[in-house]
Amino acid sequence: MISYAKHEEEFYGVFKLVSGEEVLGKAVLTEDNGETLSFIQDPVCTLVVNKETDDGRQVRGVGFAKWMQFSDEDFYIIREKDVLTVSSMSKEISFMYEAFVQSENKDKPPKKDNLKIDPKPNMGYLGKIDDYRKIFEKLFKT
Repeated sequence: MISYAKHEEEFYGVFKLVSGEEVLGKAVLTEDNGETLSFIQDPVCTLVVNKETDDGRQVRGVGFAKWMQFSDEDFYIIREKDVLTVSSMSKEISFMYEAFVQSENKDKPPKKDNLKIDPKPNMGYLGKIDDYRKIFEKLFKT
């Protein structure tokens, strides 16, 4: 069991896997039958780019990419036996991570239950209930 990290509490984590991959994401650790499971939401891996400029200086850049490029899942479960070590993200990296996740989610189409459509007259909308209640009461009284 991973005993050096808090369980059942969400945190921004960096997971070094036995495969050598480094996965970052919002995570919760939980215990299941004596084994720690890591639930990671919106996991990303880091991209490091090294380039040499025309004047011979080295330029290095760091960015993120989705961990599973061709999946539309939001979270994954990683078993303890696949994790080499776990640590928390630094504040700067967690801000960069959140900005990346927000920019990625902006491109996704909204879920059907989140769609809100303002009614228009061509959809059968003619006004507000309170307005028509006043009109009906006036008609009824006359």
